[in-house]
Amino acid sequence: MVEVLIAERGDLGGAELDAAERLVRSAFGSSFRSHDWLHAVEGVHVVLTAEQSLVAFAAVVARTLHHNGIAFDTGYVEGVAVRADQQGCGLGRLVMDHAENIIRTRHQLGALNAVETATDFYAARGWRAWTGHTQAVGPAGVIDTYDHADRIYLLHPAGVDQPFDSETALICDWRPGDLW
Repeated sequence: MVEVLIAERGDLGGAELDAAERLVRSAFGSSFRSHDWLHAVEGVHVVLTAEQSLVAFAAVVARTLHHNGIAFDTGYVEGVAVRADQQGCGLGRLVMDHAENIIRTRHQLGALNAVETATDFYAARGWRAWTGHTQAVGPAGVIDTYDHADRIYLLHPAGVDQPFDSETALICDWRPGDLW
């Protein structure tokens, strides 16, 4: 039986965070860097366990995205991972069900930067690929952040009927490491 824990920032202890980091690192391999994990630590964590063992994880981090002069309180999804021997059992769907519920109840918008192999998964869940330009508000002002490798997806919860025009840049807040 899979148990679900929604852990607020600071609720997980060091051993639990270490286990989550190992799981996420094993899922992403060498492409996952230290700052990537630091992005996930600051969020609300969705932790799935089976027989007291971590089997899936995701974090929803509060960020601000701007589009067309409007600031959106955004739940940005980080560190989605399912243990290798548990993949294909619906745990990715379950962890994202809970992450999306956090977005819908606490934020105006959801966003994430997907790995290529997960794009169909997110699209099937109603996430929409962002095809426009990207920027970030940093210490030196607004900078261009376009990267052809980015696969940014947005989730528009009920009540957000603001059309997102791909001709207008999507702008994220500044953070160390990868901005998206």
